Amino acid sequence: MSRRPALLLPLLPLALAAQEPGGPPTPPDELTRLLNTPVIIASRLQQSQEEAPSAVYVVTRTDIERYGWRELADILRVLPGFDFGNDGTALIGLSERGIWAHEGKVLLMVDGIQVSPLHNGNVNYYGSYPAELIERVEVIRGPGSALYGQFAGAAVINLITRSAEEPEGGRFTLRATSLGAGNSGGGGFLVANGQFANGVGLSLNLGYQESPFSRQPYVDTFLTGQGFAQDKGSTRREVTNLFAEVHALGTSVHLVRAAFQEAQVDGGGSGNGNPVIPGLAPGTLGTASRVVQGVQVHRTFPLAQGLALDARLEQLENTGGSVYPQDASSNGVNHSGTERSRSTVDVDLHWDLPYPGVLVLGGGLIQDRERSVDLQNQGALRDPGDPTRLVPQLTLQTRYGYFQYTQQSGPLGLTAGGRYEDSDLSHAFAPRLGLTYVTGRFNAKLLYGEAFRNPTLFQTYSTFFAFRGVLKPELIRSRELELGWRFSPSIVGRLNLYRMSVTRSISFGLDNYAIYYVNAGSTHSKGVEATLDVRHESWGGYANFGYTRPGGHVDPFFLSSDGKDFLGISPLKVNLGGYVRFGPVQVAPSLLYASTREGQTPASAQSGIPPDQLLPNLIQSTPAPARLLASLAVTWNGWWGPGTEARLSVFNAGNVRYPILQPYYGAHAPLPANDRRFDLDLVWRF
Repeated sequence: MSRRPALLLPLLPLALAAQEPGGPPTPPDELTRLLNTPVIIASRLQQSQEEAPSAVYVVTRTDIERYGWRELADILRVLPGFDFGNDGTALIGLSERGIWAHEGKVLLMVDGIQVSPLHNGNVNYYGSYPAELIERVEVIRGPGSALYGQFAGAAVINLITRSAEEPEGGRFTLRATSLGAGNSGGGGFLVANGQFANGVGLSLNLGYQESPFSRQPYVDTFLTGQGFAQDKGSTRREVTNLFAEVHALGTSVHLVRAAFQEAQVDGGGSGNGNPVIPGLAPGTLGTASRVVQGVQVHRTFPLAQGLALDARLEQLENTGGSVYPQDASSNGVNHSGTERSRSTVDVDLHWDLPYPGVLVLGGGLIQDRERSVDLQNQGALRDPGDPTRLVPQLTLQTRYGYFQYTQQSGPLGLTAGGRYEDSDLSHAFAPRLGLTYVTGRFNAKLLYGEAFRNPTLFQTYSTFFAFRGVLKPELIRSRELELGWRFSPSIVGRLNLYRMSVTRSISFGLDNYAIYYVNAGSTHSKGVEATLDVRHESWGGYANFGYTRPGGHVDPFFLSSDGKDFLGISPLKVNLGGYVRFGPVQVAPSLLYASTREGQTPASAQSGIPPDQLLPNLIQSTPAPARLLASLAVTWNGWWGPGTEARLSVFNAGNVRYPILQPYYGAHAPLPANDRRFDLDLVWRF
């Protein structure tokens, strides 16, 4: 198997049927074949997925088309343990197993290249990464810092595009979207790859889409309490994506670029000291544009029998801009004058030992650069030697090393490893241990892992925040037991029990409208997840649930007023989906149930008490109703001849209210989202 950069991730497929709609029938043993397919996993060598020391989920291209999923958020929503919370109107973050995983606790990558923004790891999962450009989504549950360091604390998500090494032709898709009342959108997507002379391979993935958000009014509780219309001039999101790969002479080069443009409504646009923007909806702060891009060069050098060297060079850039002066809460920082970059050199050695075992030794160097200026184009970063002195640019060097030992002895497997990072701001170590057992239809995994989230230059020295001293690394620990059973070649079930904890949280604070970061608070969660996948030739489906509760000591600003639930997160989530084929037509209904949540009241959010001074009786929460979302996808193969496909998807068919809550102590109101939406995709394959 080719060792492309994406396969260096600690990710392992939980197989689903890999069949193109309208293609040849799925063999009865297809699920068994995929379960036994060797892949490179967390230990960086080829193993079967049941022997791999990781709990993972994988969604295939077939599943994306079958269920009509439009974007990454749709895919993550149907996995147990994941939910969403709001951090303002234009930033929808992720929670995982009861923990608010926003601001750097989940690492998001495309083909192994980090797309989590460098300043704090915040990712907007709505309208950012269209599913039409994704061939597979791989998710590792639990800490990933043992291999990836920062931002890989609670989960790792990798979006894999079409490879340049396996020619498959192309696919062109046109999409039309409607929320009703004239609020529409759409886009176009091209995916193609091929082989050329001298073994040169090329893969190209292009996409553009406009995503409407919601037609319900947003009432912000932060400053004004006013209601703002969510129309085409406020929360519409436009995204352009380019993902490409060139493979030649044993070397792979990956390119990733995602450009986002959106208007923002955050409550402060009508407050004192904030500008009035002509031509924009009332309360709109302005239009922001951001670019995340990176390039990665990877090559494997065989050194001797059983000995190989992997080398990877990576360059990342994040730029952000705004067409308006910043509002009063920005402390004068001009986001149009902010640039961030990261350069990485990574080398690791794979050694097949004389007995059944493999040792991986690696390390590298990271250099981060932060440039930021104020509205007068003067420095907006604090000098580490003298925080009262301002400078326009800072650099940060991080040195790291990691090791991984894996041994398979009959049904038993052992993996042990860790990663140490040392930077100019902090240092931390993340160990991991995995034990696996596979016999017949049964498999079991016992997993332990630790992770860290190091503070960034932006969080520590930007004048956007009040200075509270140098932050310490956030620590995350996870213990997990997974049990699996193959009921038949087409039916596989999994049961996961887990406990997770976050200590020394790098938390957002607010003190008399001065915002800052501080190490304050701890979070502990415990729960159970179960999945069942059924795949037959013309019918099948999935069923899963996740149930999580606070465990041990949890600081009050993450909890409801009675201390029994996490703020903004449903304790119970259940997903059901199925598909059935009638000749050229395939029908795929799905249901999502999320139980009652607790959201912070406006009065409590506006209290202005900083988290490190918060007392339990200052948090006041109120219940938000349970949600039941029904969706449907209908696919017609060959609607306009061979190689054509039409797909109509209806999301939230009942148009139930689906507000997104802020899952931590803060000030943002419940955010209307997920109105009933219709998408029509017309696909041509060539």
